[in-house]
Amino acid sequence: MKNIESVLKENDLQFSDLVKVTIYLKDMSNYQVTNEVYGSYFTGNYPARVCIAVSELPGKANIEIEAVALNDSKQMNTNKKIVQQFLEQVRSGEQPSNALFFMADTILAHQMNAEEQTTVTRTPQNYSDHVHEFLKMYGAFSFKVTELIADDDKVYARWEQTGKHLSEIDGHPATGKPLTEIASCVYRLEKGKIVEYWIQIDRFGFEKQLQQNK
Repeated sequence: MKNIESVLKENDLQFSDLVKVTIYLKDMSNYQVTNEVYGSYFTGNYPARVCIAVSELPGKANIEIEAVALNDSKQMNTNKKIVQQFLEQVRSGEQPSNALFFMADTILAHQMNAEEQTTVTRTPQNYSDHVHEFLKMYGAFSFKVTELIADDDKVYARWEQTGKHLSEIDGHPATGKPLTEIASCVYRLEKGKIVEYWIQIDRFGFEKQLQQNK
């Protein structure tokens, strides 16, 4: 158990990250004392465990323990940081060309802004161009992430963007007046890169602003 603890620490893990343990005992009369020692290393929930009686073990050992650890929370935190940096650097309009550092070569973009979902394929360059279009439409807009939640391989984000109406939008001529967009998006990541996302924008509220700005 001390050896397992040492290996876990080397990988920035702990006993709570164990998901499966297999114990091989040469003498089942040691089962009780094994449980006592084993249990002393846990303070919360126990991982799934199997104890198997065997006739021989390498090195004439009386016991061998195999343990599997998984740290989902660590990966989720990493994904969350990646999306946060992507939003703050790229989607904010600060450094659109940095999209290639955060996005896969090909990304599926699901746009949920109407009753029927549409899906387009984007590349980092295409997305960078997309953000530059926003800069032409709204100028140097302010961008604030209001919520960021990670779950498994997905990260949910919600933001508020405020700029000025500098070009024609959906048939509405430019007025120079403030425009605020509230949107949410779910990003899916693989190997540290965004590979897919689902975006939804408050189109009703945005259209209402366009009407009032006339």
